Amino acid sequence: MIRFNLNGRWIESSEIDPNCTILKYLRTNLKQVDVKEGCAAGDCGACTLMLGEMTEHGIEYRTINSCIALMAQVHNRYLLTPSGIGRPGNLHPAQQAMIDTHGSQCGFCTPGFIMSMANLYQNACINETQALTDAEIHAALSGNLCRCTGYRPIIDAAKQMAELPRVDVRDISARSGVQAFDPAAADTAEALQEKDGHRLFMPYTEAQLQALLKAYPDARLWAGGTDIGLEVTQRFSQFDTIICVNRIPELAQCLAAGQDMGDQLWLGAGVTFSQAETALADSFPSFAQLLHRIGSRQIRNMGTLGGNIANASPIGDTPPVFLALAATLEIDGIQGRREVPLKDFYLGYKQTVMQPGEYLRAIRISPLGAGESLTTYKISKRYDDDISAVMFALYLNVQDGLITEARLACGGMAATPLLAAKTNAALTGKPFTLETFTAAAACIEQDYQPLSDVRASDRYRLQVTRNLLTKAFIELSQKGEAA
Repeated sequence: MIRFNLNGRWIESSEIDPNCTILKYLRTNLKQVDVKEGCAAGDCGACTLMLGEMTEHGIEYRTINSCIALMAQVHNRYLLTPSGIGRPGNLHPAQQAMIDTHGSQCGFCTPGFIMSMANLYQNACINETQALTDAEIHAALSGNLCRCTGYRPIIDAAKQMAELPRVDVRDISARSGVQAFDPAAADTAEALQEKDGHRLFMPYTEAQLQALLKAYPDARLWAGGTDIGLEVTQRFSQFDTIICVNRIPELAQCLAAGQDMGDQLWLGAGVTFSQAETALADSFPSFAQLLHRIGSRQIRNMGTLGGNIANASPIGDTPPVFLALAATLEIDGIQGRREVPLKDFYLGYKQTVMQPGEYLRAIRISPLGAGESLTTYKISKRYDDDISAVMFALYLNVQDGLITEARLACGGMAATPLLAAKTNAALTGKPFTLETFTAAAACIEQDYQPLSDVRASDRYRLQVTRNLLTKAFIELSQKGEAA
């Protein structure tokens, strides 16, 4: 049975199909039509909702794309829709500001913008008095598409919210009583739903997950669902058995070097992109900045590092970075735990070394030391919320002006994320000079034979990768990081 709080009232149902998305259930079963379907792919933001979870600090909210999120995501959580955050004559500041600035045009995208703005207001304005910055507004709204191209009044509305009377949506969610759920009390993985031959399980520990995998080794593992969700909404796939792994605390941990991890940073496979932005900010600033460009805030709140790797897409944004950092993967399952260097993980297009009954547990990387650097670039047609044409990641270790180790890895250039073996060899052991990088750039065509597609031609991909290698040298030289 799935149980959740919708706009201040608790709802329980044992009749929800395991493959049912939040958007479909709200609109079809509850007739909650204030949430819209635009793309059914997590791109346009029309379906944006606020999902709340009980923490030690109270209920904390984040935005999600409800069109690609299963109803399992809301189990024992709090869900807010546009009609739930305000009432006639008592509107939420996000709603009132949109009216005051004439931010709503055709109106189709408006509910999604309202929810992104309301979440921004909740997390940035409730306990603060200063005005929102343009950067904060841009980040919050980057996943919402206005088809009428009228962003200026919407941005004006976002800026005006903080000036309006205070509203705390935690009060809305708590109308029918705040109820905490203790996953430690669950002795076995919860069989949330079973209908028409489809079943969905929600384990709360790794032991429960492994027991489920022993019984259902071919089950589909669902973490963030930002890619697998498209199989449901775009390809109309129906999975017989789904195991949601996003409630297992061990998989959502970030353990810094020294926290029983030796000299490595341990990133649980269930860590979301939003969590990783904070966890990597100090140790890997270039990586953290790249994460800001992965999807939208809604996507980053759902998508996970492990999912991005295990999905084995050649255009995934994080695998090239982890390749450049010589990451090691921890894989666990019914055959026991094993470690695999990421460079040996991919076997071909959408193929990995993982076997039925296994799951990706964690990613381990070493912090950067003196003389070491990581440079990342993402090339895409749009700056925000777009798929890479080329993903570029370069690790360098430069000692006394000599490159002792180089690892360039790229995505979008082959059937898998791939290290540039010949280019790396041309850099290693050479002086850190423009001449070295120019000579190494000539090896790019030996390492990669990319395809031409709607995002870029093969010639463009090769040329831009050569240019990025030169750009990396110039920027590192200017920063003095590789002197």
